[in-house]
Amino acid sequence: MDKPTVSMSYITVICRDFVALATFYRDLLGYDEIPELESDIFRALRSDGPIIGFHSPGAFDLLNLPEADLAAPGNSIWTFGTESDEAVDTMTARAVELGAVVVKEPFRTYYGAWQSVLHDPEGNIFRFSKNAN
Repeated sequence: MDKPTVSMSYITVICRDFVALATFYRDLLGYDEIPELESDIFRALRSDGPIIGFHSPGAFDLLNLPEADLAAPGNSIWTFGTESDEAVDTMTARAVELGAVVVKEPFRTYYGAWQSVLHDPEGNIFRFSKNAN
């Protein structure tokens, strides 16, 4: 049997205020909204890769998932790649202007990347990173 082709199509976060969080990432990253996916419980942004989704807590019932504490720190990390070390610095500052909190200022990782670590307005962890290559 041939292996099926599989690609990452969506990355979605369930959040307390899905409209505000989608707006934060839209304003930060400049991604376009996807109006045809908009609903009273969901917003989406078109990235260069997977669609980034923002779902209300209604996703728990809709998807038959157990409730989770959305106020608890996230256990996933979104990493956004940049074209330069300077872009990491610029995007980090822009994120703070929009309400993010720096967890770790830009630094050189052990594998040579220039990277910052932040919390978005709901406490989810995200990073900006320029790989060493």
